[in-house]
Amino acid sequence: MSEKKTDKGKAAKKLHGLQKRMTRMEENEGHALEKLGKRKGMLKKLKDKLMGTFKRKDYYSDDE
Repeated sequence: MSEKKTDKGKAAKKLHGLQKRMTRMEENEGHALEKLGKRKGMLKKLKDKLMGTFKRKDYYSDDE
């Protein structure tokens, strides 16, 4: 069985829209604060879809 392919353009568009909503939420006090945790989780999922889950900051460390 093959893995499901993700449409990176669609994921990027959703990520951008979500980032705009997060910015709007930060600028306007009290604007949808109850959705903060849900949106942060969705941001992480979309970033993982776009960049992959293996690309971590500590992967390219200079410990060698």
